Amino acid sequence: MIASNEEETQKIANKLAKDINNTNATICLNGDLGSGKTTFSRYLIRSLLSNSINDDIPSPTFTLLQIYEDQKKSIYHYDFYRLNKIDELIELNYSESVENNICIIEWANKFKKALPSNRIEINFEIKPNNKRSITFALLGLYNKKNYLWMQE
Repeated sequence: MIASNEEETQKIANKLAKDINNTNATICLNGDLGSGKTTFSRYLIRSLLSNSINDDIPSPTFTLLQIYEDQKKSIYHYDFYRLNKIDELIELNYSESVENNICIIEWANKFKKALPSNRIEINFEIKPNNKRSITFALLGLYNKKNYLWMQE
């Protein structure tokens, strides 16, 4: 699907949030620098937490991990961009967080072997006129669910 502006990106993130709310899910975001991964993540996190976050949602590029919580769920927002070795994920408590929470991982393809088999992969591609192509791949158990809107 094509997002022509941030509002359309927000609508796509909101649809995904409705589908994964109240579940444990791993969302893997890939694409070039500036392709929309962090913008999409911000909208997804806000929607999952019912827009209860008033503060800015920073990119976890330098912190590597940002955690957001409410009474019902925890959201782990990772950025693998600056990581060099898969062993660095241990320090971030990655394997435990990916099993029991919603995890959003930017630059997920950097450590493909560490990704769970059940995940939603989203690829962002910059198109002319500041548009973004957003494509979804449903892996594992997600492949059996009916997310027709992702195929638009």
